[in-house]
Amino acid sequence: MAQFHHCRIGTGWEVAAEFMTGISAISVELVRNAVVVAAEEMSSTLVRTAHNPLLYDVQDFGVGIMSPEGESWADAPGMTVFVGVLTRTVMAGVEKFGLDGIRDGDIFIANDPYSTGNHISDVSIYAPVFVDRHLLAFVAITAHWADIGGKIPGGWCPDSVDVYQEGICFAHEKLFDAGKPNEALFGIIRCNTRYPDMVLGDLNAQIAACRQGIERMCAIAAKFGCDGLSAAMRKVIDRTDAFTRRRIAELPDGLHTVSMKLDRDGVTDEPFSVQLALAVEGDTIRVSFDGTSPSRPGPVNCPEYAVHSVIRAAVKGVLSPQEPANEGDFKAIVFDIEPGLCISPQRPAPVDSYGYLSNVCWELTMRALARILPERAVAGGGQLCMPTISRVDPRFGTPFVVADPLDVGNGARMASDGPTMAIPVMGDVPNMPVELAEMRYPIRIERFALRTDAIGHGRQLGGSGVRRDYRLLEPGIMVHTAFENVDDPMGRGEEGGTDGAPPQVVINPGMPDEVTMRQRAALGPFEVGDVISMQSGGGGGWGKPGERSRNAVARDVRNGILTPECAARLYGYTGETE
Repeated sequence: MAQFHHCRIGTGWEVAAEFMTGISAISVELVRNAVVVAAEEMSSTLVRTAHNPLLYDVQDFGVGIMSPEGESWADAPGMTVFVGVLTRTVMAGVEKFGLDGIRDGDIFIANDPYSTGNHISDVSIYAPVFVDRHLLAFVAITAHWADIGGKIPGGWCPDSVDVYQEGICFAHEKLFDAGKPNEALFGIIRCNTRYPDMVLGDLNAQIAACRQGIERMCAIAAKFGCDGLSAAMRKVIDRTDAFTRRRIAELPDGLHTVSMKLDRDGVTDEPFSVQLALAVEGDTIRVSFDGTSPSRPGPVNCPEYAVHSVIRAAVKGVLSPQEPANEGDFKAIVFDIEPGLCISPQRPAPVDSYGYLSNVCWELTMRALARILPERAVAGGGQLCMPTISRVDPRFGTPFVVADPLDVGNGARMASDGPTMAIPVMGDVPNMPVELAEMRYPIRIERFALRTDAIGHGRQLGGSGVRRDYRLLEPGIMVHTAFENVDDPMGRGEEGGTDGAPPQVVINPGMPDEVTMRQRAALGPFEVGDVISMQSGGGGGWGKPGERSRNAVARDVRNGILTPECAARLYGYTGETE
């Protein structure tokens, strides 16, 4: 039986007995927290058993438990973009097989971008939970595989022109059929990845995590009964929905339109744009994308369900950030998106760099919300900056792949500086420890420092980007990069604050052959001793720089966040304090 620890009574929720007809308020809270803990135990199982540091250190995965109807019951801390796509993933499988075609012991695999909302490297494993032949729930986990067999090792292809170049696609297949493994499918996976031992190890970790979730859900059902568990979660969703709608109804009705111009799509240099309209209509938020560019030739297209997910997460983060998420948080958010846009691509449009536009949708939602609730919103954050370092050819040494997302600076708030070393849209994503990277791979990290010149200035400072320099110690190593926008930075300042700087990569910094790049690219092979300097972006500032307190500026200079020259030029600071 799971240990039901850190039980929480929902803040701001009515828990009067008369509201909880048929099941006590205490039982509802016990069930709610037990299901949350079951999801957290699934997460812990994956972290303990995964082979890829992108999973056990960086935690590039998402976990969910949902009803047979596809309503989210609970998730675990992890990648924000996965909050809403897991339910859609499972429902796509139900649509394919029908509930009558799903049996106890089945385990499914899917990574089809158009039915899951992820790029093809994010592979979902999900399974039904049966109790006495009764379908109680589904458990699911999506994780980024080390390699999925596309044209670029490790995924995040910067220049694919269709989904077929991005890797092998699983359209909701049975990995286990009533408990019997599909050996042919396991064989296909082994033969279509550059790093089969790591990939199969991570696949088995996902399977173990799902089985852990099944065990825990069965234990909860044994204590409260299937009907009691389902009724309790129905109450949780209903009251969360009511709470969310009350919060939305407190906002003034109105339409808020924001847009961003994008530099390039990885294949063409033709600019394109995303335009988001967020309307508050009574107790509902309606989101549309009229004026957004069509699907792009390059891989920046973002599957529609990922767009839903990040916008839902952004709204929840502003309205009720402290409570665990469930379906009730999202029922009041309605989408009106026509197919065929860069945020609703159709097969076979490439989507491998989808994180680019999911970041854009997050930032645009935050900009719209800043007009409605400025005291809760944040300025733009420095976004995705990640090298994938790999070697495939065994003639040069042992093949390997490592993706290392860099932390960035988040945007400032109205009353506080933005945090440094965060990846806001991705959620709870730690950086990979230097010692681990150097122990496992032929690289040496010679510098890991704040990039204070990337900060957005203002009354409140944006967070700082970081700089991480990798020296390559063996031959045959390739690097490909994932970047955000450059000409119209995502780390945009608010209310007079300046923008944070975009990311960049510098090859051999300080050397005669130094090269600076600000676009996504596949580079190499490099010479032994070459240095790759990844420099992530900063967050936007909030308010005019001249409004920052003298004491705060003095502290910034003392701590090396601002240079004396910058403090004098932007803040008018000459050494005085208040």
